[in-house]
Amino acid sequence: MIDHKFKILPNNKPLTLKNETCVYCAKVFADKDWTKEHVVGRRFVPKGKFDKEWNLIVRACYKCNNIKAALEDDISAITMQPDAAGKHSIDDELLRSESERKGKNSVSQKTGKPVNKSVENLKINVPFSHNAKFTFHVIAPPQIEVDRTYELARLQLMGFFYMITYNPETRRGGFWPGSFIPVLGAIRDDWGNPVHMDFMRAVKEWELRLLFVGADGFFKMIIRRHPSEECWSWALEWNHNLRIVGFFGQEDTVLKVKESFPPLNTVPIGKDNEGEFGIRRNIGLRKEDDRLFEWVEVNA
Repeated sequence: MIDHKFKILPNNKPLTLKNETCVYCAKVFADKDWTKEHVVGRRFVPKGKFDKEWNLIVRACYKCNNIKAALEDDISAITMQPDAAGKHSIDDELLRSESERKGKNSVSQKTGKPVNKSVENLKINVPFSHNAKFTFHVIAPPQIEVDRTYELARLQLMGFFYMITYNPETRRGGFWPGSFIPVLGAIRDDWGNPVHMDFMRAVKEWELRLLFVGADGFFKMIIRRHPSEECWSWALEWNHNLRIVGFFGQEDTVLKVKESFPPLNTVPIGKDNEGEFGIRRNIGLRKEDDRLFEWVEVNA
């Protein structure tokens, strides 16, 4: 499989593929049996950030388009929300106004309530003797179910992988062989956690295949290929807030890489009816140490 190399600048014109199969499920289209699809929804970032900027426009079947749109709606709103202290990921007026609007209008799939009404209140019981316990409450911003986070990441990555393997003569792109293996998602305050740091170090020498930083930095994606195996690493950043890293391709290659990653060392503190709770300290990432979305050519 040939995967081409792309470095996408924000001021490039949008790329429109006239693909004959759905980029997400590979369905072969009948006449007009498709819908226009922005691989990164224009409203996934604050309104107006994608104006006159590059985006990938493809054809998708109606079913996949609807599934992805439902994922984008509340995930977009949640990643724009301020933290428990009321602080946004960056100081941006459009982000503040859009987070308020979407917080009212988007419904969290986890709670069934508007996103701005979906603050998490956790009651945690911590035993400290045979017949006594501490009970305390933790308040957290609206949360995204992990499986839905990874599913949206998978779909966005499928769209871009289809692009880098697209053949304009056959009007078809490719799909990665093997497995989709997410590793960890982390909010901005925890981008320096040991797993993300070791991920950056482990894949920095892999061959660049795609780097896209657009919408004023509100969407970032990078894909690297293993130098000798059919295995790719990937990273995504949504709304200057949430980063997700992982791999796709040959699972045995991924497992060898992951063996070197350190544990997160979560400390168990209690449990409730839904299971056990643990805590660990968030670790920030200094700007000068942030190499996750860096384009560095690797010498052959």
